Amino acid sequence: MSKQHGNVLKAWYWNTVEAGSMAALVSELLDDDPIHGFVGVVDTAAEESPDDYAIEPGGWAAAQDNWIAIDEPIEQGCLVRYEVWDGEPPAPLPVASTWQGAVYLESGIIQPEDNAGTDLTGSRFELGRPDRRWNVRVHRDRLGHGAFPPDVARRTLITLQFWP
Repeated sequence: MSKQHGNVLKAWYWNTVEAGSMAALVSELLDDDPIHGFVGVVDTAAEESPDDYAIEPGGWAAAQDNWIAIDEPIEQGCLVRYEVWDGEPPAPLPVASTWQGAVYLESGIIQPEDNAGTDLTGSRFELGRPDRRWNVRVHRDRLGHGAFPPDVARRTLITLQFWP
């Protein structure tokens, strides 16, 4: 079960099995305040910030010990959702861009940061187990504005899924 540090965010805890999957969602957190200047997530014990130069040409995400860099240039900000699963989560929807890899996290507590090391929200998400390598899948989905003004509906949705 996840604990909150810093700001209180919407969090839900599940002990159910998702339809069609053997893996169960253990906990999730939606940080519903748009993040601007987003570069990635970092373990709170990390001594360095996400480095967007680690992303390969043509790519949009990369991971190194204690951080995940995400190339997200949209100025209107993005919404970030964190999930912990007890096994590999179901396959992503085909509409979202997906990156998958593994990352070592020292404390197991992560927060969004920019490349200058600035904590962007004061929010923390605890994965529940420190000092381990996690499998991670990052989904990126961009919402278009359609009939709404771009500053209202043009957002990027980032979902980070972690499992042992």
